[in-house]
Amino acid sequence: MFDGHGTMLHMAAHISHVSPLILEQLAIGERRVLSLIVSVTKAMNRDGGGKGNPSVLVRSALRALIQARTIVEVDGMYSLAEVK
Repeated sequence: MFDGHGTMLHMAAHISHVSPLILEQLAIGERRVLSLIVSVTKAMNRDGGGKGNPSVLVRSALRALIQARTIVEVDGMYSLAEVK
């Protein structure tokens, strides 16, 4: 999961930065992982926070958001979970 360039804490900090970007993209209708990776990469480069592998960060953040039941994944497509 890690490329040897950071610790679990370092990765968690990046994921907490990436998660809102993913939620923002899901809110406007992006649903595919590749689209999310591209959007997050652009945002990271624009904000100067381009550290780490965007693909790994996005996939890790997606797993964390699914586990938190914030988003759902069906057949490789992601969307915001329904609020109950």
